Amino acid sequence: MNSVFARGLALVGLTVLTVLGPAIDVCPAAGSQFIPLGFPQGTAEERTGMWLCADLGTAADVLPLKTRLWATKESVTGGVALKCLFEPGSTGSLNWENGGQLPAGSAGLTFYAKASRPLKLNVNAAQAEVGTEWKKIDLPWQAFGTTRDKPELGWLLKFSLAEPIRQRTWLILDRLGVETPDFAAHPKIDPQTGPDPTIGSKDILYGAEHLAKTLARAKTKQPFKIYAFGDSITLGAQMYRGTWKVDAKAGVPFLYHHHLARLWERHFGYRGITVVHGGGPGAITQWHQEHLGPFLERATADDLVIIALWCGPPEAWKRNLKQLIATAKGKTDQIILMSPTPGPPMVWDVKDMTRVLHELVREEQVAAADISRFCLYRGVPYCWAGEGNEWHPTYMLHIIMAEMMAPLLTHTERSWPPVAEEHGGGKG
Repeated sequence: MNSVFARGLALVGLTVLTVLGPAIDVCPAAGSQFIPLGFPQGTAEERTGMWLCADLGTAADVLPLKTRLWATKESVTGGVALKCLFEPGSTGSLNWENGGQLPAGSAGLTFYAKASRPLKLNVNAAQAEVGTEWKKIDLPWQAFGTTRDKPELGWLLKFSLAEPIRQRTWLILDRLGVETPDFAAHPKIDPQTGPDPTIGSKDILYGAEHLAKTLARAKTKQPFKIYAFGDSITLGAQMYRGTWKVDAKAGVPFLYHHHLARLWERHFGYRGITVVHGGGPGAITQWHQEHLGPFLERATADDLVIIALWCGPPEAWKRNLKQLIATAKGKTDQIILMSPTPGPPMVWDVKDMTRVLHELVREEQVAAADISRFCLYRGVPYCWAGEGNEWHPTYMLHIIMAEMMAPLLTHTERSWPPVAEEHGGGKG
C-alpha cells in the first residue's frame, strides 16, 4: 500500500496522468518486468478499481444503473481484482485516463481477464478474446497503432465489450500494466477464488427509528425537503470520471442525495421530495460550522437534514458533529449523519468512526448512514472501486450509496455486492 497520501491533490483533481509504478514482477528466464499502471497516489495493483471507471453513457443512459464495479478476491495477484457486472443495455465500457510517458522499448499493455461467457474485448484500437478461465492478454504497441520505441495511447485507455450486451455479463480484470522489454510467457501469479463476502444495509444504517416524522410524511405522500450539507463528495467533485458525456451540471440528479429522493419517491408512490445541497470541500472547519445555519435558513421542522462531513481523529469528528447537529436541530430533529467514501487517513479509523456514529445516534437521537463501513467492510485493499480518485465517488458509486441508504425509510433490505437475485438501479 502506498504510504504517501495527498488528499489535497484529490480535492483539486490533479490525479489525471498515468504514472507507471515500480516494477513488481520479474520473470527471470526472459528478464521481463511488469510495471503496473498507476498515479502518484498508487498503482492499479494497490488501488484496485480506482481510476478505472465505468462509462455509463449519456445522461439518458445512466438510470437504471446497468454497470457495477467492485473489488473481488477472485484474482491472480494480490488477492484482489476488479469485477465488472454489465446488465443488458450497459455500455460495457470502462475508461482510464492516460498522460504519463510509457516506457520506451517496452513490449506493450498486459493484463489478465476472465468472463462469465466468451467475449471480445476492445482496448482502444486493439482487440482481445476473453474466455471463462483466466487468460493473460498481451497487446503489443503495434496493435494500438504506436511503436515500442515511443509508445503513445492518447489521453484515454478504453476497455469495452465488442458486442451489445443483451444478457447479464461479468468481466474480471487484474494485473493491468506494461511489460518490458518483452512479454512474460509465464509470470508468477497466485490465483484466488471467491465468493466475495457481502454487507447489508442493516449493517450500515443506524437509528432509522429517529426518522419517524419523515417516514410518516412519506407514507402520507406529504412534501418535504432534503437539505444535504457536506464536503466535496456532497458537491459532486470528480463524479463524472469515466462518464465524460455527462458533465457536472447534467450529473447533479445522479448524486447520492438526489437519487435517494428519487428512490423514496418511487417507493412511496409520489413526487414531492425536493433536494437542496451545499457545503464546502475539505474536512470540517470553522467555515462549515458558520455556514450550516445560513444554509438551513428556509428549512422547517418538516424537512430532513443530511450532514456529510468528516475530520480526524474520530473524537474530534464527534465533537464537530455535535456542534453541527445542534445547529441543525434549530430547524429540525430529522437528521442523518453520513460518513465519507474512502480517503487517507480515514481508511485506518473506520472502526472508531463506526463507534462514534453509534454513540451519536444514541446520544443525539439522529440516524446515520455508515458509508465508510460500507466501502471498507473487507479492508483497505477492497475499498477503492467506484472512486474517480481518493475520497470522490463516481456517478456509479453515488447511485449505489443512495440504494444502500434508502432503507432508512423503505425498510427494504439491500446487500452488496450484487448477487443474481438482487440488482438494478432504479429508473429516473
